[in-house]
Amino acid sequence: MSAVLHPIQTLIRERPMSLYQVLVVALCVFINAIDGFDILALSFASPVIVREWGLTPEQTGFVFGANLAGIGIGAFVWSFVADLVGRRPVIILGTLFMSVGMIATATVDGLNGLALCRLVTGLGIGAMVSTAGTLAIEYSAARWRTVSVALVVLGYPVGGAVGGLATSWLMAHYGWRPIFLFGGSLTVLLLPLLLWRLPESIEFLLERQPRNALARINRYAARLALPVLEVLPPPGARVGAVGQFVELWRPAHRRASLTLCVLYPLYMFTFYFFISWSTKMATERGLSDAAAVGMSSLISLSGIAGGVVFGLVAARVRLTRLVATLAVLMSLGIVAFGVLPATPGALNLAALLQGFIMWGTSATIYSVIALSYPVRVRASGIGLVVTIGRAGSALGPLCAGLLRGAGYEWSFVALVLAIPAVLAAVLITTLRPDSHTTPRPVAPGTRC
Repeated sequence: MSAVLHPIQTLIRERPMSLYQVLVVALCVFINAIDGFDILALSFASPVIVREWGLTPEQTGFVFGANLAGIGIGAFVWSFVADLVGRRPVIILGTLFMSVGMIATATVDGLNGLALCRLVTGLGIGAMVSTAGTLAIEYSAARWRTVSVALVVLGYPVGGAVGGLATSWLMAHYGWRPIFLFGGSLTVLLLPLLLWRLPESIEFLLERQPRNALARINRYAARLALPVLEVLPPPGARVGAVGQFVELWRPAHRRASLTLCVLYPLYMFTFYFFISWSTKMATERGLSDAAAVGMSSLISLSGIAGGVVFGLVAARVRLTRLVATLAVLMSLGIVAFGVLPATPGALNLAALLQGFIMWGTSATIYSVIALSYPVRVRASGIGLVVTIGRAGSALGPLCAGLLRGAGYEWSFVALVLAIPAVLAAVLITTLRPDSHTTPRPVAPGTRC
């Protein structure tokens, strides 16, 4: 059923994007860029850490899995908090966790300590996963929502591309530890900017009406050049975290929740297998550390272009059909990566094409998730799906380590671990996102 929109919500959705709306989306992109560096830092540094500490493939997969498990746990916990107390405080607290985890990673001397630090970092990143995209959607005009979400998701490859360049230089001169100090320092520097300019979601303030909601709405409305709100509308139903979770399984959302909770972990299984192991895969097949990191940077660089292109395309075609097609192409690219000649030219070309497709897939699949839920449970829905998805993202790298430890060649590993994303593509075609967000006239008597 379509939700009744307040006039302020209708204006935000139907007007052209204002400069302030663009700035909010840009801030969310910057947040995710820092996340992207923090997530990929371990992948960049892994070849050196593995040699220095003598880690087995199984141990390497364990560390990757700890990082991704932290993201999943964080996304689940923080998402319900975000729907209860707001998007802004969750993003700020997540930034604190990321700062501590990244800086602590640079000081550890053993496998368990490394895994613990990556778990803490992941808890912080999980807060961003369920809130940054949500905030961008809630400040975007309707016709630009898929593009805004795509740009936010593209923060990850932007951070990865910059991180790859910084990593190559830092590793060549100082080793792997400064990589995490650099990432932690960037995260610390992000905090003052967030405290100064990060807004709360107007949709959240209208729905939940926390203390000083009217004054805060009018402060943000002034930045958007919108009319002042004289009185608050009747508040939405006030439910706790348990109520939020139950709401996701009511008849209106049950089908979407079930489907997303199956398909997203399948997709993430394949995606994070490749993201986590691509650098190590290249070094094991004969590339130098510097060449392998450069190749990984190409995945991120071409991913920026892919996310922008497919984000724009998504606004003009059927979203689920586009995402399903991209997921299949991503799987084929992973299979090809495992069998191509182990030369810099061949692997770099494959990296360019693969980054373009796989980050385009990630940018658009996030829109499918976000637009499958209304505002009152959007962050909770994203958090639930992302949390279950992170089980897949943790298992993908771990299974790759187990298969390699058992002696299987990369060609076989790539073929087997590409299959889950194809299954996800089939399930995506059954969804109908955005079926509940068509604006209807607001009830008489509500004033703006």
